[in-house]
Amino acid sequence: MHLTKKSSYGLIAILELAGASDDSPIPASAIAERFTLSASFVEKILHELRQAGLVTSRQGRSGGYLLARGPAKISLRQVLEALGESLDLVGCLHPGAHCDLTVICPTKGAWRKLDAQFKGMLESMSLADLLGT
Repeated sequence: MHLTKKSSYGLIAILELAGASDDSPIPASAIAERFTLSASFVEKILHELRQAGLVTSRQGRSGGYLLARGPAKISLRQVLEALGESLDLVGCLHPGAHCDLTVICPTKGAWRKLDAQFKGMLESMSLADLLGT
C-alpha cells in the first residue's frame, strides 16, 4: 500500500475536525490555509468523506464541516476506504487481479496473513487513537 496525497490530506483534514474543541463547523478553506494545501482539493476530499457518512456539513456564513460521529467511532480504515485507497499490500490480493503464479505462489499465504493483520490494525485504530485522546 502506498498512501496517496489525497488520503494523506484527507487524514489531515479529518483529524482537524476530530481535534476541534467545540461543535463549531470548520471550513475547508481554514484547514487548507493552516496546512498550506489547495482549498479546492481539501473541499473535494471533505465532500467525499461527507458522501461516505464520516463528516457532515453546514452551509452559510458560519458553515463548514464536522465529524458525523465521535472520533472513537471512526476507524482509520473507514477513512482510507472512503477516499478510495487500496488497502491491499500486494496487487495479487485485489479481487479480480491476475497473476501467472497464483496457483503455485509460495508467498501468497504469507501475504494474505499480513494483509489481514494490516487491515485489522487499520480497523482497530480510531481517530481518537491517532489524536491520543
